[in-house]
Amino acid sequence: MTMNERKHLSRRERQIMEIIYRLGRATVAEVQQNLDDAPGYSAVRALLGILEAKGQLRHFRDGKRYCYEAVVSRE
Repeated sequence: MTMNERKHLSRRERQIMEIIYRLGRATVAEVQQNLDDAPGYSAVRALLGILEAKGQLRHFRDGKRYCYEAVVSRE
């Protein structure tokens, strides 16, 4: 992720991206478990949706749940 792309992300969005990069892919619950002072499940899901709309993440189905992975490289 370039510096220009990082500037357009909120602090919480950057935290979520770091979690996704560290884990490789994650569910909403996994992201929530790894966030400090985590908001509720619905708020995390909404933030993941925002990151997906910004082109930072994509999701795929894994059984009944969605998994998210980075589209943009960490660098």
